[in-house]
Amino acid sequence: MATAYTIKTGCRFGPFVLDFRSGDLIRNGRPIRLQEKPRSVLLALAERPGELITRAELHERLWPEDTFVDFEDGLNAAMSKLREALGDDIQAPRYIETVRGRGYRFIAKIEVDSVREPIPLLQPSLVGSRAPAIEPLKTTPSPRESPFGKTRRRSVVAAILIAGLAAVAALTIALRWRVARPSRISIAVLPFANMTGEVSRDYICNGITEELIARLGHLAPGQLRVIAPTSAQSYANSKKPAQQIARELNLQYLIEGSLQQQGANIRVAAQLVRAADQSCLWADVYEGDLSDQFEFESSVADSVGHALSLRVPAISHNEYRPGKYAAHDAYLKGLYFLSQRSKQGFEQAIESFGDAVAIDPKYAPAYARLAVTYNLMGQYTWMNAENARSQAWAAAEQALSLDPSESEAHAALGFSLWYYKWDVTGAEEEFRKAIALEPDSVDAHHWYEQLLMTSGRFPEAERQMQAALDVDPRSPILRTNLGWLYYFEGKFPQAIEQIHSVVKENPDFLTAHYKLWYAYSAMGHQMLGWQEFEWVARSIADPAHEQRIMAAYRSGGYAQALKALAAGNDVEYYGSKVDGARCMVFAGDRAAALRFLERAFQDHEGWLIFAAFDPTFTSLRNDARFQQIMMRIRESPSR
Repeated sequence: MATAYTIKTGCRFGPFVLDFRSGDLIRNGRPIRLQEKPRSVLLALAERPGELITRAELHERLWPEDTFVDFEDGLNAAMSKLREALGDDIQAPRYIETVRGRGYRFIAKIEVDSVREPIPLLQPSLVGSRAPAIEPLKTTPSPRESPFGKTRRRSVVAAILIAGLAAVAALTIALRWRVARPSRISIAVLPFANMTGEVSRDYICNGITEELIARLGHLAPGQLRVIAPTSAQSYANSKKPAQQIARELNLQYLIEGSLQQQGANIRVAAQLVRAADQSCLWADVYEGDLSDQFEFESSVADSVGHALSLRVPAISHNEYRPGKYAAHDAYLKGLYFLSQRSKQGFEQAIESFGDAVAIDPKYAPAYARLAVTYNLMGQYTWMNAENARSQAWAAAEQALSLDPSESEAHAALGFSLWYYKWDVTGAEEEFRKAIALEPDSVDAHHWYEQLLMTSGRFPEAERQMQAALDVDPRSPILRTNLGWLYYFEGKFPQAIEQIHSVVKENPDFLTAHYKLWYAYSAMGHQMLGWQEFEWVARSIADPAHEQRIMAAYRSGGYAQALKALAAGNDVEYYGSKVDGARCMVFAGDRAAALRFLERAFQDHEGWLIFAAFDPTFTSLRNDARFQQIMMRIRESPSR
């Protein structure tokens, strides 16, 4: 009698049926479309209901060691898509519980479907229709066959089966490697270590790092992917091994370096490391004064290109170089302050870039970064918007008059046209020019994504965001705005999980708390909305206004606290008038929200361009006054 065994074929939970063999998910008789990773996560959890499945287990099962992906973001995105497909809520889960910091647990009550099947006799035909017939082993004739003959025959058949399965497994791994492996050679320039003992030299280390990234980015755009400064900077003073950094940034090579000072001279050392085995492929040392820094940076870029066997001409040495080192030194300081993304940092960046162009009026890159800084100062409401726009516009125009191929200047001009002038067509043209000149321009891809998002062109926006994240995968602002894009698309659980992943690593990142406040409030989660709102209010309000907000919450709850924050727009500027309108929508006062939006239009506030597709304002979309404001934005962009 043949031995039988039980096969678990699937399970049922709520309105769903999950087939363990095919991975198909069906709800009330209709198939639910799931991508590969969310499907794999669901199978891993449903196969062990009630058990904690750790993130490490999911990493090992779904993202093998040789797969270069950002596991944290990949798993978070997969979980968000899975919850969206199930209609599950991360805050009040019915199916999947998040055990914060550890993993996930399938908590739904399930009914397992299974069948009992006999263990099949091993036949040659099981190996494949073209498998040759297996001849019986010839043994010494005997009236009675030895049991060892049966054992050997079984071993041969088993060996063929194992070989066949091994071949299939090898092919699967090979295919997976081909899919997961980066299409271009990928490299990161890690922040150069400041070993001078002087904090005042940090800007030089930062500048060398950024300049090397820029030079490598122009070396072979079609063949070389260079990680952006923001993501590289996240590994400053990191003790993570090269292999881990490579996995997190999806790359194969690293450039490491250090800065030392010996009397009046400096010593800069750099080496190219292959992450897989940490072998050094190339190393060099520069000693002298910083006036010859261009030669060192160009030499490093050339050497890296040769070490990686890139079939391209050496990096161009005819790019503009400032006539005096003092101009370049001021430019490096500006890059350092700009990267801080703070009010004080922006103010110091404007001063430093201003010094650079004052010393050398033909320094186009300095004008371009000056334009970027003014644009962001106005958007962050740290400068009068009209003043910021006019200064940014003038700086970008000057950069392009000196060098029409300055990609960052085109991107800055595009930002100014989109955000300040509401000229979507003109802005899109400038963003496309910037990307054509520099395909890996993070700013151009990011700002173009924002334009597409605010125009309701979500699939195109996703492609631009992916292009930006491909170069700058650890950027807090990009990862936050990916969550914001999900929010605009109505994918609220996915948006919240994405933005939470940023807050987990950057607890004080104000932009992420702002957008969590929007998302929770739009979903009607008042308690969670209040928690994020309180964080924002404490960050932007002065002590007296903060006390009024907290007192309003104690006396009248969340709605009164929202109104108290919005009242700051009538006394002293906090945030934006569009945020004031958001407060009124969340507080249930539609008439007041419309008044704030009208005032935002009269003041030509840039944030108003987000309102057309922002889910916050869904309740106002059918109101004629809201429609009129949106029509006026579309039909009369400032020129």
